[in-house]
Amino acid sequence: MEQWMNYAEQIRQETGLPIICVQTSRVSVDQLLLEHQERGWELSAITEDDSGAVWLIFIESLSWHESARALLRLFFTPQATRTGGSVINQVSAWLHSICHGSPISPPARLEQLWSWREPRAVFLMEHSRWESVFEWQTLQPLLQDFFKGEDSSFLGIPLGRSYYLLLVPISILGNQNDPEDLLEWASGLHDLVSTEQMEHVRLLVSRTISTPLLLEKALQELLSLSHALTTFRPRTMVAGSWQYPLEQWAAALPSETRLELLRSLPPFITAHTLNAEQIETLETLFHCQWNISDTARQLYVHRNTLLYRLDKLTEQTGLDPRQFPHAILFRLLLLFRQN
Repeated sequence: MEQWMNYAEQIRQETGLPIICVQTSRVSVDQLLLEHQERGWELSAITEDDSGAVWLIFIESLSWHESARALLRLFFTPQATRTGGSVINQVSAWLHSICHGSPISPPARLEQLWSWREPRAVFLMEHSRWESVFEWQTLQPLLQDFFKGEDSSFLGIPLGRSYYLLLVPISILGNQNDPEDLLEWASGLHDLVSTEQMEHVRLLVSRTISTPLLLEKALQELLSLSHALTTFRPRTMVAGSWQYPLEQWAAALPSETRLELLRSLPPFITAHTLNAEQIETLETLFHCQWNISDTARQLYVHRNTLLYRLDKLTEQTGLDPRQFPHAILFRLLLLFRQN
């Protein structure tokens, strides 16, 4: 990929526009991106060569007009696509670019080069501790044992230090592709990694997809869910892309909008400071779809005790969480209270 280095230097000299090419390793990509973004640079292209080295093109955000950016695609096409390199290297570079917010086009003739005989479930593992020195490659023996598959039966793709993507054919999952079944597999895998590797990871899963071209959408959904959970439910370690729609909506809002929403809630709630017991009661009530009996069982309290708690909450706040319009206000309050 020295050609990328030469192109970047030539463009810089001919146009005067700020552009650099950087070579690094997979484990250093995330830190490198963070350092450049803090200095006002953005990722324009990324690829990985056969030796495992990662090459990145950065441009200074404020200096590049949109028309000039479009010309960069003529020079910085991932090497694997040009040279007919391994399809996995091409896919890895493509997914890497999605993770870092500068998606490139999927590999040419992807479905012909990488045909799937059956749908696959998409699992995304992510580090929850920046100080961890754990390497994704050490998971391979565990994964083989957990999924009872051969080396070629499913595919694991490291996406920098933060993420590891697993594409598992549904035959390995016992042809179970119901959302609840997928969550069970995700929960089991999370427990295995936490127990055997003593590693704190989050495990997310999307609905099954039938072709590799759908990987971009599935990965973006999982990244969106990851961002929402990190912001609003940091203790949630296993989830599906179809879950937490309210949190995903809120995470997509500008921070100024979130703050304005939080400021607008107190006039509707006479006492908006809730204690830990009230918060737990409300969270459980919403999780149980307002079913009083199920909520009482989840909280290990008598039904009458729960009703007494809800009555006291209504008396204190002026809102009854058993009424849908009032419940919406409580949900928003709980959602934004820590942000």
